[in-house]
Amino acid sequence: MGKIYQVIVHGLRDEMLPIDLCNTEEQMKSMTVLQLKEKISEKLPDNAGEDALRLVFTDKPLDEDHKPLSEYGIQHMSVIHMILKVPGGEAVLSGGCGQRTSAALPSSLPVSVTAC
Repeated sequence: MGKIYQVIVHGLRDEMLPIDLCNTEEQMKSMTVLQLKEKISEKLPDNAGEDALRLVFTDKPLDEDHKPLSEYGIQHMSVIHMILKVPGGEAVLSGGCGQRTSAALPSSLPVSVTAC
């Protein structure tokens, strides 16, 4: 039996999910972001499909579904971070202590909140 190429997905609750991708180096070179999302969604609860996944590798979002993982530099045992997209809404931004400003933000934009 040949080598199994895997990546490790750092999940939403700090779990590490090993994802089996393929059996040959040629398959690994042609594996796409969409194929990875499909494999990840197989391990997630039914309510989270691949369209709700946002993947990040070395601070680069894997946002082109048909792009090969190899073009992002992903190799066997690379660690990929998973973020779940949530429906968009309104965020409250602080312009200083006591000042609040509302703004609509894209649903996948990470937001940090700091208290004064």
